Amino acid sequence: MSRLIRFFARLTILCILIVPALLRADEIAACPEVKPRKPLSSLAQSKPGDQSIRIRADQAQLDAAGMNIFSGNAELRYDDKTILADKIIYDKSKDEFEASGNVRMQDGAGDEFITPLIRLEKQMDAGYADSVVFSLSGNSARGDAKKILFEGRERRLMENARYTTCPPGQDDWFIIARNLRLDYGQEVGIARDAKIEFKGVPIFYWPYLSFPISDKRKSGFLAPQFGNSGKSGFFFAAPYYLDIAPDLDATITPRSLSKRGLQLQNEARYLGEDYTGTINYEILSHDRISGSDRSAATFKHQQTFSPYWSGNIDVRTVSDNDYFNDFGGNLAIASQTQLPRRAEADYGDSIWRVTTRAFTYQTIDSTVPATEQPYSRLPQVLFSADVPGKSGSRYYQLQGELVKFERDVGVTGTRADLYPNVSLPWRNESGFLIPKAGVRYTSYDLTGTNDDHPSRTISIFSLDSGLQFERAAGSDFTQTLEPRLFYLYVPYRNQDQLPNFDTSASDFIFSNLFRENRFIGADRVGDANQATIAVTSRLLEASGVERLRASAGEIFYFRDQTVNLPVETTNKKSSDIVAETYARLTENWYVRNGLQWDTDKKETERGSFYLQYHPAKNKIINFGHRYTRNVQEQIDFSTQWPIGSHWSAIASSSYSLLDNRNLESYFGFQYNACCWAARVYNHRRVDQNGAQTSVLMYELELTGLAKQGESPVSPLRVGAFIFDE
Repeated sequence: MSRLIRFFARLTILCILIVPALLRADEIAACPEVKPRKPLSSLAQSKPGDQSIRIRADQAQLDAAGMNIFSGNAELRYDDKTILADKIIYDKSKDEFEASGNVRMQDGAGDEFITPLIRLEKQMDAGYADSVVFSLSGNSARGDAKKILFEGRERRLMENARYTTCPPGQDDWFIIARNLRLDYGQEVGIARDAKIEFKGVPIFYWPYLSFPISDKRKSGFLAPQFGNSGKSGFFFAAPYYLDIAPDLDATITPRSLSKRGLQLQNEARYLGEDYTGTINYEILSHDRISGSDRSAATFKHQQTFSPYWSGNIDVRTVSDNDYFNDFGGNLAIASQTQLPRRAEADYGDSIWRVTTRAFTYQTIDSTVPATEQPYSRLPQVLFSADVPGKSGSRYYQLQGELVKFERDVGVTGTRADLYPNVSLPWRNESGFLIPKAGVRYTSYDLTGTNDDHPSRTISIFSLDSGLQFERAAGSDFTQTLEPRLFYLYVPYRNQDQLPNFDTSASDFIFSNLFRENRFIGADRVGDANQATIAVTSRLLEASGVERLRASAGEIFYFRDQTVNLPVETTNKKSSDIVAETYARLTENWYVRNGLQWDTDKKETERGSFYLQYHPAKNKIINFGHRYTRNVQEQIDFSTQWPIGSHWSAIASSSYSLLDNRNLESYFGFQYNACCWAARVYNHRRVDQNGAQTSVLMYELELTGLAKQGESPVSPLRVGAFIFDE
């Protein structure tokens, strides 16, 4: 209890210091809205390819030889271009224009060029402009150049150019290049002899730099990452994105680790009309710390073959048991003990559903003995059939499984499980009554045991019933009261000699009070003569929105429970009381909690509490407390919040009160300007040996040169998961 008091004291101090500032923080400042440019001229608009010329000016001097001079507020329009200038000379014999004096040219795409002089050959759309200031509409880029060469409708070559996507007045970064070519056909920019200046400081030089000039995918470097890891030392990663085809891309990331060497990471994605998939592979040749080659790979594929058939593959592997502990990005990854390898095909129509799969694991925890490692299922076939009827008519169901269990040690073999059942559901607006009866048959073909062909046949009967009452709760709400009675009878069958391939006791939560079997898996069917009494109450708005839901229930046993894991007899007269509540306190506040109360010991066996404040799409605070007696007591906190113009903070923490130590924490800041973003964050977690390891990460992204990444932990996603209805 003292540890809990100390934790809340620290949390209170933190809230007093920080939360008021967060609550007063403005939303992230909006970037200037980019509006389509208005046409420069009121002359009749031409269409691309229209070779007719429209000119007007204060004065016109026409020459019989074709040299025409227009001066004083001269305006010219042809094709999709508009030119304003002090003077425009049109050489009809050469079909060329020369505009001088305060020249502004705008094309059909909205690109605009300001220059003292421009020459254009109309037919080829070729020419040049001197000392140009330009702005591009496709990606809101702008800049200047000593000279621009117009090489047809789709190409511009700029000499001694500066280029940025920052809005006017925010000269935060520039590409400065000897030559900068913009290819509108390929939607790409190519800079040669280029350097990148950030806040006036050169930070990057490359003889050849390619970047997108539209929202279209483009091969090129993404935002680099660098930082320091307690397990790998200083690291630098430079991802390179490959746009291979419209349905295929890849990201290759060389990653230098000062303590370990060079790691190569690769992600490939593919997409078809009826399939999608990803391939991830990373390798570190000769890790300087372990002295061995380290690698990991993942292959995921999903495909729809027809309206009834689909399939998926999920295969994961690592080179050694410590891989995720050394390279895992968060505690969930680093604490994995089994990696699944699964391939399955699914069939489903209005009645039948069949899943056929091959399922194996790679055990990556050396502390798990061979006798406790999971079995491979090679193969497994799951099938079910539902023949529903109208209310008051019979409803037939069949559930079944055929699976072969394999492992290097222990009993192995094949299990067949069938559960045909029939129910007679009756429902109306006031309640429901569902009697149900079935027979479950399970048989085995085993090796490594005295009885090669054990079997079990057991009948199951249940009666589920409930009522629903409503009353007005003030003028705006309706309150319901929903009592439920569930009776279950399963006769005792001695199952101690049956193998246990994949069966365990289910979690004791409210929804499991109404299960027909207290075990998950077919190797055990719990004997039962019991009744569950439960009640749920809801508070509903007139629109149907659920503001509050509270449920509680308890099982009463009419005889001892003899089938258990491990083998024992339980002689309790009633179960613990389980309860759960969900409340939407206001439009922004949410609460969810659960409780398991031991009625004999008068104490809490398990409990959870989650509170969320979510006033806007980019603002969230999550707080949670989880407790399991003698197993776990953990505090979880996370937030994502703007803290002023352009700034936002993100933080999360998981702290074990039972062990009095941090399990995982994350804290970082992001500055998101209109044309660049910078992030710094620190991630700290406990490793498999109980020691704390940390990673400090920095990122700088320049809009238009690299896609913006995503922080490793998103409190917005965490909150959506906890409070998902």
